[in-house]
Amino acid sequence: MFQIANHICEHSLVAKLLPSKQVSSVRFRLLAPRFSSKFSNLASTMDVPLLIFSNTKKDSDLRYLIGTHVPDNVAVVFDGQKTTALVSALEINRLRNTSKIDKFACWDTIKSSMQSAKITDFDILEQFLQSLELKAICVKRDFPIYFADQLRAVGFEITVVEFSILPQRLIKSNKEVAEIRHTADIVSQTFAQVENILSAASVNDRNELVFENEILTSERLRFMMETFCHRLGATVDDTIVACGIAAYDPHNVGYGPLKSNEFILIDFFPHLKTSGYYADVSRTFIKGKPTKEQANLYNTVKAAHDMAIGMAHGEVHVKDMMARTFEYFESKGFKSSNTSNPPYGMFHSLGHGLGLDIHEPPRIGLCDDILQSGMIVTIEPGLYYQEIGGVRIEDDVLIGHKSSEILTQIPHNWTIE
Repeated sequence: MFQIANHICEHSLVAKLLPSKQVSSVRFRLLAPRFSSKFSNLASTMDVPLLIFSNTKKDSDLRYLIGTHVPDNVAVVFDGQKTTALVSALEINRLRNTSKIDKFACWDTIKSSMQSAKITDFDILEQFLQSLELKAICVKRDFPIYFADQLRAVGFEITVVEFSILPQRLIKSNKEVAEIRHTADIVSQTFAQVENILSAASVNDRNELVFENEILTSERLRFMMETFCHRLGATVDDTIVACGIAAYDPHNVGYGPLKSNEFILIDFFPHLKTSGYYADVSRTFIKGKPTKEQANLYNTVKAAHDMAIGMAHGEVHVKDMMARTFEYFESKGFKSSNTSNPPYGMFHSLGHGLGLDIHEPPRIGLCDDILQSGMIVTIEPGLYYQEIGGVRIEDDVLIGHKSSEILTQIPHNWTIE
């Protein structure tokens, strides 16, 4: 699933784009925080512990640190090496057996020890932090402002960290790679089902696809994909199945009957129910015979996809990848603008990091991020025009020192008779 383009140019993105070696002089404004290598070892060397107060559905860093799911809010202090958690009596035994937490404190025990008629959640959190003899902590930007204000009021020094996710998450461990491979395999099996359904579908006199005597709609195919995926151990919401003009709008999930001889753009991004790790794949199909214009658009995006994957390896500047993609599209006659109304061509980034979040650093756009060996990113060029629809082709790639490995081994069988 693409990210909104993290750049704004003064004029047409392509018309003003310089050769990649000069791309730093292009005038643009960053909309998203940039990853800087100075944070790469921060979590292992920081003097001030990090405090997270959340649950794993809302905070993927918490999931990363404790290694399991917690539906209710917990407080976790991470000193760069070990985690200490404040959890309820309801969860403490389960987490002792299933989590990576090093040391526990019980919410209910602290509460019962406090001599007060009215004890708030903040009182318990403050007592927990004092028991750790902490005077200063750092928090992320989404830390509850009420707790931050209260902690400062009682003398804690609080610093807000600059990173959007824990920096060590940028480089995936072997276990994380294995989890994402597992999700990618589920995606592969699901797309095989999609091809089978589209192949078996007939076409009625209104050019609508019919499968098992019922009109095949975006909603129906989306339900079948998500149900199949769920049975294999993953979950997903808002799968994009957009046909025809709907495929022009990259965020349009799709609606109504799928039709022959029109682009059918599918963007599928499930995560494992057990570990939470994502895969993210887009494919574009046509049921029937494409026109020359459609074939040219598809083949251009596919060539850009292959070119970008070929460029993706350690120490590559992502803005060079983005610039080369725009240059290639323009050389084939496909211009882009994200400032016109409506926008056209390619008006989102070329990709993004992937892991416990569907969108993680780095951003593959006109920014200063640099790929590093061990990252997992998506590569997803696309072209969108109102007159014809849209094509996006996306795969998940493990970055190596000199090359990359495509984790999502899904065929590009885009025309289906």
